[in-house]
Amino acid sequence: MDDAQRAAAAFRAVTDFMQEAKLKYETNDEENTAFVTITGDDFPVALLVSVSEEKQCVETYSQLPFAIRKEKTVDIALAIAAINVRIACGKFCLYPDKGLCTFENNEYITGLEGFTPAYGKAVVASAYAVIEEYNDSLYAVNKGMLRVKDFVASLQ
Repeated sequence: MDDAQRAAAAFRAVTDFMQEAKLKYETNDEENTAFVTITGDDFPVALLVSVSEEKQCVETYSQLPFAIRKEKTVDIALAIAAINVRIACGKFCLYPDKGLCTFENNEYITGLEGFTPAYGKAVVASAYAVIEEYNDSLYAVNKGMLRVKDFVASLQ
């Protein structure tokens, strides 16, 4: 399997899972990108999944649906640090100059084969689960409804 075939197979696995799960999604097949919004218990989780032939990588990106308040930047940074040491795949990122908090994950596919909808599910579901678990707390810290000290203590 060459790099182009591997990237196409990984992208197909993601979209095959989305189709099997009856998720509404959009794709750009030329760029191997898929965009899906999954409604959870609270905030909708918008995911962009991109497969790069050149980098041999599956990238997952999601922007949390609220702006980070400037006065809460340090608190959010502390909360993100406490979260990131607990998750195995991906990371939350803070872009204070833009007021954004994102979830990002990169998975290299070099040399891999056998991509199935189960692989696609692992990509989408793992990102969704992490975001869904922590987005409420990040929102509460950002709004001042939860002290970062209390949030970090709740993780222990």
